Amino acid sequence: MRRILAGDTSPEPKPVPGKPPELCQGCPHRVAFHALHELDCIVAGDIGCYTLGALPPFTAMDTCVCMGASIGVGLGLRHALPPEQGRRVVSVIGDSTFVHSGITGLIEALYNPPPGGHVILILDNGTTAMTGMQEHPGTGRSLDHHATGKVGFEKLAEALGISNIHVFDPLVDPEAFKDLLQRSLDSGEICLLIARRNCLLAAGGIRQYEKQNQEVCQ
Repeated sequence: MRRILAGDTSPEPKPVPGKPPELCQGCPHRVAFHALHELDCIVAGDIGCYTLGALPPFTAMDTCVCMGASIGVGLGLRHALPPEQGRRVVSVIGDSTFVHSGITGLIEALYNPPPGGHVILILDNGTTAMTGMQEHPGTGRSLDHHATGKVGFEKLAEALGISNIHVFDPLVDPEAFKDLLQRSLDSGEICLLIARRNCLLAAGGIRQYEKQNQEVCQ
């Protein structure tokens, strides 16, 4: 509009080339999706920043329906697909999405397990990264970042009766994670893998909130 009002008829500058959306460099989720891609898994995905795992360079997400659907969809694929395909299915869900509507899927996995078992991978980055770094019941902090009750995913799974639970930092040893994923796929059991590492963008704030809460407790 300013150009028109000023009578400027010179050619408009070319727009700056866009950049495709992708997971942040150094994001712990990249390790998970690299392994899922390398092992040619069929990935039932979910809603979160990790949905970007569907895009290059990983292209490691095959379904994404709504928040919390990944576990139910994955279980359905395990039941419906031929065994050689079904054993490749993994449900991938984020921490905030899991507490939002993924817990019922975990209960269904225990109650109505597929013959070949199932692998559920929770990507726990300690925040709700997709929508602005909000807290959720799995962080142990209220929406104003004060200490409150915390849902421990591994303790919840143990209470439900799931025994094959693994908690790890995906950045410590990516190859070990890949081996763990393969063993879980081969186990024929219900396996819960929790990849726990704070989001790079939220890590500084999380350290500050936890320090403040410790000082208040003291």
